[in-house]
Amino acid sequence: MKKIFTISLLMALTVASFAQKPSAETIRKRFSLSTTLFNDFWMKMPDSTKARTINQGIDVYAIYNFPMDRAGHVFFFAGAGIGAHNLYTKSLIGIGKYNAYNKALITDPLVSYFYNAPSSVDGQSITVKNNKLSLTYVDIPFGFQYKAASKLHATLGFKVGWVLNDHTKYKGSDLEGSGNTVKLKSLNLPNIKNMHYGPYLTVGYKWFGLTAYYQVSSVYEKDLGPQIYPISVGITFCPF
Repeated sequence: MKKIFTISLLMALTVASFAQKPSAETIRKRFSLSTTLFNDFWMKMPDSTKARTINQGIDVYAIYNFPMDRAGHVFFFAGAGIGAHNLYTKSLIGIGKYNAYNKALITDPLVSYFYNAPSSVDGQSITVKNNKLSLTYVDIPFGFQYKAASKLHATLGFKVGWVLNDHTKYKGSDLEGSGNTVKLKSLNLPNIKNMHYGPYLTVGYKWFGLTAYYQVSSVYEKDLGPQIYPISVGITFCPF
């Protein structure tokens, strides 16, 4: 899959680069910087758990546009940037030898799973204030954009990214039963896929747009965790 993305992108860039030789000023004008604020709607969450309604995330991309027609309405674009996705839930993420999905006991490798915290431990009441799964990717977006003379525009793109950081943050009662409120952060989570990918669509006017991204890949490796994935809907700003 990685080879297909890489070859496709390189071919498109090569074709576009030979289309014409722009001046230094033209090259500068073809660069743009976009910021997208979005909400993640998490799909295929385990039945016993659920995500918070609001799961805010952000993308920041630098884009270069290659014109594909003399009128300057159709462009191929490619770029790079950072994307951050978040899953907020009061459920916890465990690692163990018990596969909660097919009720089978396994020995290796360890499986990631969601579970609900007990109501009490050693007589101490347990309250989960929040638990967040955070995933940050280095992304390569590319695709096609149409810009009308009226300043309306539409983008059909695809992005592929590699994990830069993954962690969880827990805030709530000490699960060891001490009665204290604790904040815990876990890094380098097991069973997380090292890449994600999917198509996205943006429609807008001038520097503002509405966007939707459908992640084709799941967050966890197959058979090693819940096959959850986000559908992201948000607003894009491209003032530069």
